[in-house]
Amino acid sequence: MTDAIKNNTSDQHNEVKAVNGEQEITFAKKLRAGTAQAHRFAESTNFVKGLLKGMMSFASFANMQAGMYLVYEALETELERHKDHPLVGSVYFPELSRMASLEQDLEFLYGEDWKSKIRSTPARQEYVERIHWLGDNDPGLLVAHSYTRYLGDLSGGQVISKIARRSLGLENRDGLRFFDFDEIDDSKTFKNEYRNRLNQLALSDDLAVEVIEEAKQVFALNQRLFEELEGSWIRTLANLLPFGFNRRIGA
Repeated sequence: MTDAIKNNTSDQHNEVKAVNGEQEITFAKKLRAGTAQAHRFAESTNFVKGLLKGMMSFASFANMQAGMYLVYEALETELERHKDHPLVGSVYFPELSRMASLEQDLEFLYGEDWKSKIRSTPARQEYVERIHWLGDNDPGLLVAHSYTRYLGDLSGGQVISKIARRSLGLENRDGLRFFDFDEIDDSKTFKNEYRNRLNQLALSDDLAVEVIEEAKQVFALNQRLFEELEGSWIRTLANLLPFGFNRRIGA
């Protein structure tokens, strides 16, 4: 059997399993289907719509990434803490880590004293507290947070990166390293492997439902982040700021 045929056979086996002549939908597909509506709601906010049209300022983009820093700081702390957990460990990939990239981006966006300019907000605090609560009480559900954030960044994040580069006149990788997964050679292959790991999780029916419900909650948390950012989007639209300023905030 050739490698191509082997890979194709393996993919088919992982995506749809035959059980007594009937097709069983894999957990990865259940997770995607179960969160589809919540995903659409999160993407329907005015901030996201404006973002995808290139309606952003240097300040609004930096503010969005500041929020991502707080979320990923919490998420990656808890994933590292629970990397030996049977569920978390199955989808724990150090090469996905975003913290170092975010720190470099924020230094470019805000300057060397960037940490002093990062602010929590009600939506950010709610998101961070949920992650830490799971770390303390129900770490298995961190799988839902890993899935939602990382696979989203590997997919839609690339679109945002291109739009931000064009809209803000950014050059090279400055300010955009968050969107580059340097340790992942092929994002499509990696995402398939991640989904395969999801399909192999030892989940009872009840726990599978809990993970899906938590993933829906993650999208809701992200929706609140975006809704909170709408003020900066509206200011950008109202002021019709030029998008090409390649400067640090407050400089």
